[in-house]
Amino acid sequence: MIGETHSNQPFRGKIECFELAEPEISRGEKEVREAVSVKHSMGGKSLSDIIWTTNAFPFIVSKRIIDLFKSNGITGWKIYDVHILSKNNELIDQKYYGLIITGRCGYQDYSQSSIVMDKIGITTEPHAKGFYFKNNYWDGTDLFMCETDENGESTMFRFCSQKVVDLIKKEKIKNLSLKKTTDFSLSIALYDIKLTDKQKFEMELLKASR
Repeated sequence: MIGETHSNQPFRGKIECFELAEPEISRGEKEVREAVSVKHSMGGKSLSDIIWTTNAFPFIVSKRIIDLFKSNGITGWKIYDVHILSKNNELIDQKYYGLIITGRCGYQDYSQSSIVMDKIGITTEPHAKGFYFKNNYWDGTDLFMCETDENGESTMFRFCSQKVVDLIKKEKIKNLSLKKTTDFSLSIALYDIKLTDKQKFEMELLKASR
């Protein structure tokens, strides 16, 4: 799973036109017909290969990242043009792109998760551990996101293959986090996760053993 580091130090941008920062754009479900302006919002002035924004959804990457994807045959993506602006609205002469992830996998299937106790703040609560794909579906691309679920809802979880992980580590690409899907967990109560009878039994056993 690809995510943010949530560090306050790196350059973080802002897309002031909210229609150009909608999640459907990053999922490849809505086309962008113009270059998107990403203005400095917080953090340092120097640019890293990955730029996150205060808009939450866009994933901005350097030309170096795109060149690496092309030369290494990474699949499941396309791009749109962006302009990086300083805090004073001055164009920064470095080439960046908005990354669109076109690869797909099944939406999250909680029935395959194990039940564990994990912390939320200072309390320990039951969590569903492991991000498993519905029907174990994955289209085989290197960059992919979940299909919409049975209610037509989608998420912004981004996934990559081991090939991408190895490339990120080899090239020392920073300002992003990587987590194995098997290590992912969500609070059952906080996210109102519907459990199977077996999972409910496991949860009661865990509570009783505390």
